[in-house]
Amino acid sequence: MAQECDIIVVGAGLVGLSAAIAFKQQGKSVVLVDANKSEPKTPKSWDARIYALTPATEIWLRALGVWQYVDVARINDIHAMQLWNDGSESPLILADSDANLTKLGVIAENNNLMHALQANIHADFGLVVKQVSCKHIENTDQHIHLTLDDETQFSAKLLVAADGAHSFVRQQLNIATKVKPFNQTAIVANFLAEKNHGDIARQWFAPHETLALLPLPAQHVSMVWSVSTEQATQLLTLPREHLAERVQVASNQALGTLKLDGEVLSFPLNQVTATQLIAERVALVGDAAHQVHPMAGQGVNLGFRDVIALQEQITKAHALQDIGEITFLRQYERSRKADILSMNGLTSGLDVLFSSESVTLKKLSAWGLRELNGQAMIKKILIKQAVA
Repeated sequence: MAQECDIIVVGAGLVGLSAAIAFKQQGKSVVLVDANKSEPKTPKSWDARIYALTPATEIWLRALGVWQYVDVARINDIHAMQLWNDGSESPLILADSDANLTKLGVIAENNNLMHALQANIHADFGLVVKQVSCKHIENTDQHIHLTLDDETQFSAKLLVAADGAHSFVRQQLNIATKVKPFNQTAIVANFLAEKNHGDIARQWFAPHETLALLPLPAQHVSMVWSVSTEQATQLLTLPREHLAERVQVASNQALGTLKLDGEVLSFPLNQVTATQLIAERVALVGDAAHQVHPMAGQGVNLGFRDVIALQEQITKAHALQDIGEITFLRQYERSRKADILSMNGLTSGLDVLFSSESVTLKKLSAWGLRELNGQAMIKKILIKQAVA
């Protein structure tokens, strides 16, 4: 006999956990399912997986009651961004003061956010959590049924798939994806910097290569270096001291001597977009719906905005509304398409612009960065879009 609920959330990453909390706070009965039984570990140093959260995301997490569990001593505000392109003598500088903001965002570790979300989950005894793999999904006229590997069954009006890039739910429903390979690998690591980072997020663009150094507390920075897969293979075989030296050179010694602190991770980069965000009684969110290049720093914010849009859609629903009905879910899909297309276009466009071998385009991009520094209104618009 299936246990009934309003919403099943599959996937307990950042987006799935936040979705479960948001829907529960709307008065819905929620079941959260994830095969992963491990708790996030508190790292000895800084977590190599970090996120740049926009002010809008922070405000939303505060409204959910999650931020009270965040270790703020491990959070670093961003007060400015500096962007260089290949060969530019000076960067484009975007500061919070350019848009009358108190900050442009914050840098937070994955484990810190996971601990906070799970603490919120554990504080809510009305939320059912199952740490078991999914086995089968079946739709009927009024409900969607999920069977787990231990043969437990749940029945709900709506299933929200937040189960990542290799989504079981998406595959079960035969929802196709459009894949754009960047033929790149992202290398991530943390460094102790000789010079103070000044709460500035720095980014260097070169042909098919992007290096970001993002501010962490205690004069540390988090590196995300997107390079060709061939170059990544070479970099990952270097001794730690030599890798740090390569980063120093690529960043024009902006922060002086860098000392590697903690593990070095890597992952392949692809732009993956589901051809549809919904099916009968199913909505895709987060990486199950889309993956974008990290150069925009918006991946997790995009996933949180999926949840916010679905949350708002459910809030508007009348008491008798079937929240899993396809015409209702189409409103969610329509509300998200522009944001996702815009982010895909931004990352692809930046890659084309800064990766061009054309001397004219290189000079144009360098001139553009230089000229933008004197365009207060355009800079304000750029900042507002980046922190939305």
